[in-house]
Amino acid sequence: MLKRSFGIVLICVMIFSMTRIVKAEEELLKLEEVVITGTKTERRLKDVPVRTEIITREEIEEKGAASLYEALEGIPGVRVEYQCSYCNFSIVRIHGMAAGHVQVLIDGQPIYSGLAGVYGLDQIPTANIERIEIVKGAGSALYGSSAISGVINIITRRPEKEPEVKVSASFGEYKTNRYTISASRRVEDMDVMVVAQKHTQDEIFVDDEERAQIDEGVPYSDRVRSDNTSLGARINFYDLTGDDKLTFTGRTINEMRKGGAKPGVKEGLDMENPFSEATENITTTRYEVTVGYEKEFYEGNSIAINLAYCTHNRNATNDTFVGDYLATHNDEYPPSNILRPYLADENLIVLDLNYKHPLGKHTLLTGIQYSYNKLEEEGMYVEMESSTPYKSSSEKHAHDYGIYLQDEFKLTDKLELVLGVRYDKHSSEDSFRGSGDTMYAKKPVSLKYDEEAFNPRFAVKYEVSPSLVLRTSIGTGFRVPYGFSEDLHLCSGSPRVYKPADLEPEKSVSFNFGIDHFYGDHYLSLNLFRTNLKKKIDFADATEEIAQKGYDYVWQNLGDAYTQGVEFGLRLAIFKDLGIDMNFTYTDARYKDKREDWKEFAGGKYYDDSIYISRVPEITGGLKLSYKPENWNFIWDFNYTGRMYIDYSEVEGEEEIKHTEPFVVCNVKVVREIREGVRLFVGAKNLFDYIQEDKRPGDAAFMWAPYYGRIIYGGMEVKF
Repeated sequence: MLKRSFGIVLICVMIFSMTRIVKAEEELLKLEEVVITGTKTERRLKDVPVRTEIITREEIEEKGAASLYEALEGIPGVRVEYQCSYCNFSIVRIHGMAAGHVQVLIDGQPIYSGLAGVYGLDQIPTANIERIEIVKGAGSALYGSSAISGVINIITRRPEKEPEVKVSASFGEYKTNRYTISASRRVEDMDVMVVAQKHTQDEIFVDDEERAQIDEGVPYSDRVRSDNTSLGARINFYDLTGDDKLTFTGRTINEMRKGGAKPGVKEGLDMENPFSEATENITTTRYEVTVGYEKEFYEGNSIAINLAYCTHNRNATNDTFVGDYLATHNDEYPPSNILRPYLADENLIVLDLNYKHPLGKHTLLTGIQYSYNKLEEEGMYVEMESSTPYKSSSEKHAHDYGIYLQDEFKLTDKLELVLGVRYDKHSSEDSFRGSGDTMYAKKPVSLKYDEEAFNPRFAVKYEVSPSLVLRTSIGTGFRVPYGFSEDLHLCSGSPRVYKPADLEPEKSVSFNFGIDHFYGDHYLSLNLFRTNLKKKIDFADATEEIAQKGYDYVWQNLGDAYTQGVEFGLRLAIFKDLGIDMNFTYTDARYKDKREDWKEFAGGKYYDDSIYISRVPEITGGLKLSYKPENWNFIWDFNYTGRMYIDYSEVEGEEEIKHTEPFVVCNVKVVREIREGVRLFVGAKNLFDYIQEDKRPGDAAFMWAPYYGRIIYGGMEVKF
């Protein structure tokens, strides 16, 4: 065994010693790319003191990614996953921390809210993404609430330097089709860009009995049907008063999605009927408008003002109300005049103002940020004790104020420090109303919640040599519960969640240490990380006292948790046109203490396993091969997901913590440029047709691997 291991290591060393970087110029250009998320100031990627990773537009196109979800797949330390095969809502994790602990920004602004986050990863089109910047570790010192484990910043498309029109069409199995068009032009001191994308897909019912999702003889969708249309525009005006820029942007998303029971199999179960059991139908409409102004003064001083507004609307139905009504009315279907969809309207305003001031070896940045969020929800509900249907509605609003200060201190040509701090004040109020002669008709006293937070950050970059850079950082993050929470899995009603005045915000402390080595013929990166989460917030059933006030659930602090691990990346080539990109991540994610509820479940059989955070693979890895001879590009992308623990507690007496098996998903794509500006492509996603076999329709969260198999697609791109 020892000889075999030594032989493998020797072969790897020999291969590495004979390699040289493929397209070294491309990697150099990537390092020269200007990024902003790490320090909120423009810095070249190789020089930024806070470790920042980017997904370029070229990498997004090589993946054939249609949505933000697909663009984030396979990124080390980042995991995207679907839940609920009826609606395919999606979440993103950084270093194992759940979705509510990741701050997603659009052009640096926090307008990706809780309601948008349910389906947003799937809805945001890649046609309007220039690049994605990722900063791992707590980032509340710059970005405020929710930056517990990291920040993902979506940088939208900018106008090209030369006039350009690009049109593309992609056609795949199960009507997995995508159409995009973009146009860009500059006229004197103004440029403009318009981008549109339409993405459609049919529902998929896996017909392999061993891997199908079937309950009592009824098949359920493994992928939803959806139709998404998006439009984005940007206009820049330059030199209005000299060395300044005025920017207007607008974006809109309109989407329909539906899934659930296969039509025609069992009476009363039909995904085409929005008020049927075992179905979900969701319509989303979203509009965003932003105005930004940047002005440069003498000696590098500058000011930036950004104002953003978005409105996000959802009209949804699922079987929560219908199922509760049938259960309390001897399987009698509710009368049509009381059937109502769940309605949610969210309005968000963000104002951000910052000033940058170079001062000797220091670059000072100070700013203020204000956001206002208003969320209104309305839906039908059933009081289970009295079997009484009622309409419940809620109104929630929050004010968030933040002020931040940062100093980028360049001690020497090789050593740079970043010191930052931010103060935040959160103030929110939740109110609920109900109709009918039920306890829920009583109007509870509005819940008010006020919290303050103070978050520092410290980072160091040391350039050992032009080819070797060390970075380390330590920072804190915080999050308060507010707005929409898909964790409740209740979309057709407006659940009342009691927020105690003594509820404390979640807080995190994170540490990162990274090494980046780039020298002529190789690129290597290594990153060690740890995040401690304190006072983790979750919801629980309301106590009898709280239930008497008309509430269904209560927010509470449950305890502490941590994630820690290591990331490794290597990019090299065996010969001229063959590039190899490898990554490996090890993550250890645990609660501080074993969870007490699992002491009772299954006789305590899984109590020891309850210390592990659910849905976090211990090991993930990737291997990407890119072969580019002349006008061809062959791409093989392999992603490995290791074992993880999955909670299952939906059915009393059948509770378990499942330890899943590892799996590999392979995506391939071939691109041929037949002449300048014209490309043909063909590809396959999930080439080896891997599908999760253990499916449990009763638990929306019991998903950890692909629910459906291979999708073959092809198309054309034309650039004028």
